Amino acid sequence: MPVSLRPRTVDVVDETFVRARPATVRAALDEPGLLDRLWPGLQREVLQDRGTKGVRWRAAGDVEGRLEIWLEEASGGTIVHHFLHGRQRRGGRRWVQQHRRRWKGGLHVIKDHLEGRRPRGGGL
Repeated sequence: MPVSLRPRTVDVVDETFVRARPATVRAALDEPGLLDRLWPGLQREVLQDRGTKGVRWRAAGDVEGRLEIWLEEASGGTIVHHFLHGRQRRGGRRWVQQHRRRWKGGLHVIKDHLEGRRPRGGGL
């Protein structure tokens, strides 16, 4: 069977509730180097910094397209929305699975810390 060299469309959508205010979640996500560790292979250019509502980036590297973290204030905390949409340049389906797993795992370390279940720095 021939291998397609045409880039694949990637759509990643994730939501996680964190029992902390949006400003607190944003501060945790702004830790130097954190997003580089969670999103290896993606270079980011800020398109819109929305403060405690999140950030929108242009993504380059393994995926060319758009990347966003949207922090939605909710009763008792924040819903952290993560979006990645674009054309995949390399990595295949496994890359998308690893991206999702790495993001969700890293966000749960932050969640556990902010909710008092894990000491700071444990796991990232």
